[in-house]
Amino acid sequence: MKLRRLVVLAAFATLASVVVAVGASGHRSAITPAPAFTASQLVAPAGDDWITWNGNIYNQRYSTLNQINTDNVKDLKIAFKAPIVLPGVGKKGSAVGLNAEGSPIEHNGVLYLPDPKYNVYAMNASTGERLWSFKPNYPHGGSQAPLAIDLRGVALGEGKVFAPLPDASIVALDQGSGRVLWRKTVANWHQGYSFTNAPIYYNGMIITGETGGDAGANCKLIALSAKTGKILWQFHVIPTKPGQPGFKSWPLHRAWIGGGAMWNTPVVDPALGLVYVGVGNPIPYPGITRGPGKELWTESIVAVNVNNGKFRWGYQQVHHDIWDYDTTNPIILYDLTYNGKLRHGLVEANKNGWLYILDRANGKPILGIPEKKVPQSRAAHTYPTQPRPIGEPYANQCPANRQAWAKLKAPDGKPFVVGCTYLPYDLSRYTVSAPGYLGGTDWQPSAYSPQTGFMYLCSKESSLVYASNDVDTLKKLSPLGNFGQLKSLPKGFKSPVGNVTGTLVAMNLRTNRIAWKRQWKKDICYSGVSVTAGGLVFVGRNSPRLQAYDAKNGTLVWTSPKLPGAADAPPMVYSANGKEYVAVYAGGNGLASGIFPVLGKPKFSKYLVVFSLK
Repeated sequence: MKLRRLVVLAAFATLASVVVAVGASGHRSAITPAPAFTASQLVAPAGDDWITWNGNIYNQRYSTLNQINTDNVKDLKIAFKAPIVLPGVGKKGSAVGLNAEGSPIEHNGVLYLPDPKYNVYAMNASTGERLWSFKPNYPHGGSQAPLAIDLRGVALGEGKVFAPLPDASIVALDQGSGRVLWRKTVANWHQGYSFTNAPIYYNGMIITGETGGDAGANCKLIALSAKTGKILWQFHVIPTKPGQPGFKSWPLHRAWIGGGAMWNTPVVDPALGLVYVGVGNPIPYPGITRGPGKELWTESIVAVNVNNGKFRWGYQQVHHDIWDYDTTNPIILYDLTYNGKLRHGLVEANKNGWLYILDRANGKPILGIPEKKVPQSRAAHTYPTQPRPIGEPYANQCPANRQAWAKLKAPDGKPFVVGCTYLPYDLSRYTVSAPGYLGGTDWQPSAYSPQTGFMYLCSKESSLVYASNDVDTLKKLSPLGNFGQLKSLPKGFKSPVGNVTGTLVAMNLRTNRIAWKRQWKKDICYSGVSVTAGGLVFVGRNSPRLQAYDAKNGTLVWTSPKLPGAADAPPMVYSANGKEYVAVYAGGNGLASGIFPVLGKPKFSKYLVVFSLK
């Protein structure tokens, strides 16, 4: 009976519907199919085209375009607003009420963008005219895993658009029409498996990592054939069998097997034949039920052979994580000279406020990351040391208003225990530390400029109260990553945590120190950044504004007119018909406003907003 049920579900999962829109001009615009992009095309920084979610497969979000620059960016105006609503569906197809974290890719004058409901659109990049749209169908009785919260982007190659779906399948669409060419189910979404990150196309493969670790899934990095959808290889980021790398770092009798979500786009180095991915937290969040151990390869950067998925090396940023310090920010590959020697580097920003800078061939630190002793909790099985990079953090490591906390009693009648990063919590106390579980920076993609050698981060200053719920409560909660595992302060409790504030930070990768930092008083940075050869850093805010800063010194040089909704998605840059454009999905983000009540009600809309010089 169980087998028959799975077969029926698989049959339903192969079905999909497509709506094709005819443009306002009365004819469908021609779409030039994308080639099987070569390694050199994929590695090259974005220019006229932006062919991957992060601009290239180095995840740099750097554009070589300079038509828009620090001198004329003040003249940037809205070129067009493209509505993100399926034709004939109305409000049911809109993004209102969801997390609009998607960003388009662009090729030969056409934009390809998903919305939060995993629909996909093709639009004329000069006018916003809709060319086609795709709406997936799902098995009866449900359409997604518990934590399939959004689709952030799609991939392109071989005349196809590739989109993950929340029922743990991946679909290939004909680039010219949106027609389904194949659809492959890679896991059982009832077990928590899903996708959020944008996949990448490389060497005839589609590579992506599963999310759903917080819902109990033991997540995998997966490569599929771009031609047929056949699974070519899989790598389980949590080892479950003796002999697998990292297996002995887990307790022998663990309470649950799961975690290791991959929330963001993998990155490839063709020269080394490696694909890298950032791996998220173990579950449940509190450590009291998990037993001792580092718990590899959660909270790690993992490198595997891009051709067969075999493990090559791993580097763990946080041992036995209990603070949800996910490795969620996209890994960036870059080349810089250190001490007179050219190094092929890799950098990733952790939620804990630190950059981890490694040699991408072997995973060894370039500037040094010594292990430092940290406060301990025997009940939470904390690890005695944590890797602390040489340099300085991009986000504050200690909570604000520490003196105010010292005057208060926690709900259990005891004083709050106030400390800095890695202060442990358990059943015995309420602790206050920084950053909170959304950082620092989170999924919001960072950018790298080869002109400056700076990495630009969309970040925030935050702190959080932590206390673990009891074991019985932890076991009852579903999904396992439910934040109800942490005790909440009573309603009406006047917390001195203060407002979470957004920051835009430029980090000098030569030194791992702050080059400049800009802090906002009211908004958080929950969008991501892009940087251009015109010397500009574009960044969205949790308000209806897009901004540009001087990449060298952080001077604010442009603020957009008011947008239809909050600019909580990553901006991107492209050229069409000789004109440079900057685009942002101003859809708003319910998750951000829900977690940070100080932001007020989310500002939703259903528009991709595109700017140019008139």
